[in-house]
Amino acid sequence: MEDVLWGSDIECYSKFNFRLLQPIRFQTSGMTTTILAIASPIAAEGIPAWTWLLLIAAGVVASVTDLRHTRIPNWLTLPLLGGGLLYAVLHGGLAGLGQAAAGAAIAGFAMIIGYIMFGGGAGDAKLMMALGAWLGFDASIILTLAVTVTGFIQAMAAVISRGGLKDVPLTILHSFGMVHFVTKQALRGKFIGPAESEETSENTIRRPRPKGWIPYAPSILTGTIVAWWYWEYYGALR
Repeated sequence: MEDVLWGSDIECYSKFNFRLLQPIRFQTSGMTTTILAIASPIAAEGIPAWTWLLLIAAGVVASVTDLRHTRIPNWLTLPLLGGGLLYAVLHGGLAGLGQAAAGAAIAGFAMIIGYIMFGGGAGDAKLMMALGAWLGFDASIILTLAVTVTGFIQAMAAVISRGGLKDVPLTILHSFGMVHFVTKQALRGKFIGPAESEETSENTIRRPRPKGWIPYAPSILTGTIVAWWYWEYYGALR
């Protein structure tokens, strides 16, 4: 009789504890879901064709200004970035904002490092961040890879056109040497910094083109087209 009562007591006690802890588990799960929705990228949805066309149009404008005036203006990149974040909030709430922020960070990271450490162009970094904000996390990875490949091809084509195939190995070795040197300098707290001041960038209609200068906006434009093609046929990288 005692065994029966003891077993019944355990069963009742277990049910009681489960009912007592259930609201706590639900609240914890809700908090975790909210935090992850804000901080983590969500699964990518289909990207409308008009979004890609908008980004390609922005890339065309950026390429024209980069080729003509060696810069990508703020009046193009900042509204594009703000529009991407706003659209993400309206379309997906906090989860959409997290997706857009992750995309901007992924797409702009390499360009920001290049701007800080190598004196690259800030306009390139802001343009990539703007594109990433519209595309989200998954598509921004594809965009970054596509732009990297097209940028390398463009750079090698420029080297060959200026000095022939014999300059390609020297240019690659020089680039690796520069990366090594700048990284060592950065670890010591020394940076090359931006190539120009913001004041010069905004107030000068045209600036002298540096020796060996290669505009990067056309590579970003081409990489965006390639990323669209890949996204439509293959989707996100898995």
